[in-house]
Amino acid sequence: MKLFRKICQRLTDPVFYRKRTRDLLRGFRRFEDGAEAHPRARFPGLEEAVIVIAHPDDEVFCSGLICGIKEQGARVRVLCLTKGEGGPRGEHPRESLGRIRAEEMRRSCEVLGVDELVFLGHIDPEGKGFKVFAPEVSPADLATQILPHLEGASLAVSHGSSGEYWHPGHLLVYEAVKEAVERCGEAAPTWLTFSARQAGHRLGELVNWDDPADLLLDGTRFERTRLRALDCHRTQLGLFSKFASGDHADFIRYTAREGYCLQRRGRLEIPEAADVGERQRDHRAER
Repeated sequence: MKLFRKICQRLTDPVFYRKRTRDLLRGFRRFEDGAEAHPRARFPGLEEAVIVIAHPDDEVFCSGLICGIKEQGARVRVLCLTKGEGGPRGEHPRESLGRIRAEEMRRSCEVLGVDELVFLGHIDPEGKGFKVFAPEVSPADLATQILPHLEGASLAVSHGSSGEYWHPGHLLVYEAVKEAVERCGEAAPTWLTFSARQAGHRLGELVNWDDPADLLLDGTRFERTRLRALDCHRTQLGLFSKFASGDHADFIRYTAREGYCLQRRGRLEIPEAADVGERQRDHRAER
């Protein structure tokens, strides 16, 4: 009965069909690997970066980048769409989960050195069965809310075009940031998305396969800080353990090399990586 309900819910979910179509097309594409990661995050001239995510704990996906940016003395602001009210709650009552996760997020940001955390005030809908949902806000309205926070920033970072694992909330943030950056015109920040494609990635189900990695960052030396940040999200550690098919510390080890897709060039010049990048390898494979 449980399997039957899961199948029925998947078949009525439009995101399911987008995912399956892209997975099918992926089988006809060639991916090459073997690149070395850029040894650190070097962004000459960077003074302020804005990270836009959907839920508390999503900052973990770019925690190595945050550590690198802070190491060079730049300011980091994190915009969080929701307080994660609809996520896995464990033993906590649903009505208190948002408050608990918001506090977990604050502690994680302190560990990572984030200068400012802003909750955008949207409610994370509770999942139903095997479905999860996005908040009830349009990408256009969310872009309007994000836009003032991009003023003065030279770098914006967000979820990727596939929402990592096709989470509707992640997809919403991607579309909203895309529109907000476009509205900035010539003053737009450079826009990167995390979890970009790396062929052979240990956690391939969390990769945005349509986003080639233009920049690969080795966050190995930040492992202890990244793990401390994830440890702050006590209510969600089971989810990250599930992602890694092991312990949540395995998740940190498996994601030490972070891939970023350059969605739009802007005010910040992106340094060349130590490798040719997934996008260039795509072009080479097509010739």
